[in-house]
Amino acid sequence: MAEQFANSHLAVHELLVQPAPKADSAELSLQGEQPFLGPAQVVAIAGSTVQLETSTGTRTATMALAQAYSAVVGDTVLAISRGEDWYVIGVIAGRGTTTFTAPGDIEFHAPCGRIEMLAKEGVFLKSDLVEIVATKLELTARHVFERFNDVTQWITETLHRRIGRMHTKVEGDYDLKAGRITELADEDVTIDGKTIHLG
Repeated sequence: MAEQFANSHLAVHELLVQPAPKADSAELSLQGEQPFLGPAQVVAIAGSTVQLETSTGTRTATMALAQAYSAVVGDTVLAISRGEDWYVIGVIAGRGTTTFTAPGDIEFHAPCGRIEMLAKEGVFLKSDLVEIVATKLELTARHVFERFNDVTQWITETLHRRIGRMHTKVEGDYDLKAGRITELADEDVTIDGKTIHLG
């Protein structure tokens, strides 16, 4: 795959840097098609090649993009050719998937700015370990749903909560231990249980 990718880019580079040979119309008709550079529409996918609908007809082209892009039918791409060799060297309007793959670590640095990620359909993170380290962490959402097997929180100072209503349901035991407990209510306090032990 890597060798094929490198060979495609080498061929495209030669098309871009080497001038087309000068020839009259008769010679061009004998040599084949004239060089092409322009938009084309993807009409079919076949492995690493795509079928393109161009102004000169339907052509088979090899994907030769700098990043790994999976074209889909309906994409508008930038195609280049010389003779019978056709390559896709850009995406003008696409809906396919772009994949970034690295053999080692990937780092994003913005020492004097910020990093933003925007996605209409959602952001998905999957890993055996996800770590977030920050001086201040802010989360804003209209709805939050969390599901865990076990949760441990270690707060060295104070936990503040401001809640409109609170409902807690515990299937097993509920244990609460503190140096001192103070509970205040503006209205009634109801305690209901089969047996209530005080003291």
